[in-house]
Amino acid sequence: MGVTHLLPKKVLMWREEGKDEVPFGNRVERLETGPKRPAIAVRDARKGFSQNSGGRLDVLDGIDLDVAAGEFLAILGPSGCGKSTLLNVLARVEVLDSGRVEYNLDAENGAKGRIAVAWQEESLMPWKTVHKNIEFPLIATNSAKTERKDRVERWIAAVGLNGFADYYPSQLSQGMRKRVSLAAALVSEPDLLLMDEPFSALDPYTKRQIEKEVVRLWESLDTTIILVTHDVQEAVALADRIVVLTARPATVKSVRDNPLPRPRDLDALYGQTEFHEIVRELWLHLTVGHNEAAP
Repeated sequence: MGVTHLLPKKVLMWREEGKDEVPFGNRVERLETGPKRPAIAVRDARKGFSQNSGGRLDVLDGIDLDVAAGEFLAILGPSGCGKSTLLNVLARVEVLDSGRVEYNLDAENGAKGRIAVAWQEESLMPWKTVHKNIEFPLIATNSAKTERKDRVERWIAAVGLNGFADYYPSQLSQGMRKRVSLAAALVSEPDLLLMDEPFSALDPYTKRQIEKEVVRLWESLDTTIILVTHDVQEAVALADRIVVLTARPATVKSVRDNPLPRPRDLDALYGQTEFHEIVRELWLHLTVGHNEAAP
């Protein structure tokens, strides 16, 4: 598969204009003209679970999906369709019954790369301070103490928590705890960040502020992000492409390129006609003609 099929439309426009470099957020990336493997390739992924009744619950039914390096991909689907199961497979928490996932996250070393996950549930350690929670992933990778200190301080500043390094999670608001979780996920500078509805419990104002942080930080990194969400507006505001899954057992119903340009001002974006037209299109595609998954 050529790189043309993996790049967002904004990149393709620059290529059509004869340019070999493209601004990508705060980065400038060189466009490669030869064949390129996707950062992640999911092929005929199938997964089910045994039930207490002795039956079997089929969840994923032949998922095929390519994700480009540095892409922000959102996954939408009906409640209970298998979005989180797919994310768990990508995080290597769950194992497929059949099919495969191919990783090409580290182009230099050919390794599977570093993967971080931001879960929907609270994942901070309540007995550790903000600094210690963010530092923990670096300890797990045996980073040097001086390097850990510098990187933790940099990420505390990046998520707007200067002055709160010695606070415990119980002393922070819900939005501040989400910022700590985001910093902890990004401090190791992962090649892939998986996000499982991490902002669903936040009030609308706090959610918007955290979304803005995610966009700002992602646009300054080389990280590939896959976001599972039930919020169509969130998917359109954040992602380069939006994948819509069918009801369970899930297959890919559609893949929609997002033409909204970057960098994105989310405050302005939510008032734009084009934004709401894309949201409406996806919402109709998500809801029309499908039966809700069984509870």
